[in-house]
Amino acid sequence: MKKRLLSVLLAAAMVATMLAGCGSKTEPEQPANTEAEAPAETGEADAQAPAGETKDVYKVAFLPTDMSATFASWLAEELVTAFEAYDDMELTVMDSKNSLQTQLSNMETCVSQGYDYVILLPLEPAAEDDYVAQYIEEGTPFMNINLDDFGVEKASSVIANPYDLGTVVAEVAKANLPDDANVVVLLGPSGNTDSIERRRAYEDVLLNGSNITVLDEQLGDWEKSKGMEFMESWLQVHDIDAVLSMNDAMAIGAIEAAKDANKLDDIQFYGVDGLADAAVAIADGELDATALQDAKVMAEEGARIVHEVLTGENTEGFEKVQIPVTLITSDNVDEFITRYTENGMLSE
Repeated sequence: MKKRLLSVLLAAAMVATMLAGCGSKTEPEQPANTEAEAPAETGEADAQAPAGETKDVYKVAFLPTDMSATFASWLAEELVTAFEAYDDMELTVMDSKNSLQTQLSNMETCVSQGYDYVILLPLEPAAEDDYVAQYIEEGTPFMNINLDDFGVEKASSVIANPYDLGTVVAEVAKANLPDDANVVVLLGPSGNTDSIERRRAYEDVLLNGSNITVLDEQLGDWEKSKGMEFMESWLQVHDIDAVLSMNDAMAIGAIEAAKDANKLDDIQFYGVDGLADAAVAIADGELDATALQDAKVMAEEGARIVHEVLTGENTEGFEKVQIPVTLITSDNVDEFITRYTENGMLSE
C-alpha cells in the first residue's frame, strides 16, 4: 500500500490557485526593512472597522512562516477552505519566506493597508510580541496560530499544546526502547517554543530516571534536508537505537539517510506533526510514531474566532484555544492514509 506524497511545491501551487478564487488571494511579501523598527502610528488604519461594526467584506491576512514548509502550506490551504464558509471575509496570504524581517514588514503592511484582522504563524514569538501588542492596542486584532508563547494577553491563539504533542510520542518511545538505548535528537530553531516544549516532554517522560544516552542533539530548523545531513554524520560515528525528532520533516530526512546506509531496520524514528508523508512512513514501517496537530481543526477554529471578533459576537476581542492532540502509530494510521488521500494530500 505505497502512497506518494504530493510535492510541497505542488501543495503551495494548489494554495495559490485556491486563493485566486473563492474570495481569497495571495500577495507578494513586502520588501523587508533592513532594521526592525517599532510599529509606526498611521492614520490609514482608521479605514478599519472597529470590532463589531458591520462591513460587507472583512479583509483578513495570514502571515505564515514559510510556504515551502509542509505544515505552513497545509495550514494555509486549510485556512483557505475554512474561510470559504464565510461570505463576509476575504483571506490574503503573505509569505514570510522564513525571514523575521519580512514577517515584521508584512505585519506593518497589513496594518497600514487597513486589514481588519491578522493571523500570524510567528517565526519568533518573543521577538514579535511587542509589535503584536502595540498593533492590537492601536486597533488591529491579531491571532497567533500553531505557535504561541502567550506573551500577548489580548492576542487570540489557536495551537496544539506542544508539551502534549511531545508527551504522547515520548510515551511510545518509552514503551519501545530498551532502558540503555542510545538516541540522537533533532531540534527545531533555537528559541522556538514548540521545539523547547516537545524536547522538555521527552526529558520528563523518557529520559529522566533512565539509562538512555543522548549521543548528540542538533538544531535542524524543522528542515528535512538538515535531518538527513545530521543523520549521515551521526551514522558514521555512532551506533544509534532511535532518532527523537521534534517534527516529522526532520525525522523523514533522517530515515532517508538511514535507508542510504542500509541501517533503517536497526533504528526507531519518532516525529511530531502528523503530516501526510509521516503517515506514509508509518504505514511503510519506517516511522514508529508521530503526533497530529490537525491543521484542518486549527484553521476552522481560527476562522471561527476571527469572524466572531470582527462581527462583535466575541465581546472580549480575543479567544485562546488548544485543539486536541492525536497519536498516530501503525494501529490507527490507515484512517489517516484514507483521510489524506481523500483530501488530495496523497495520490495513489
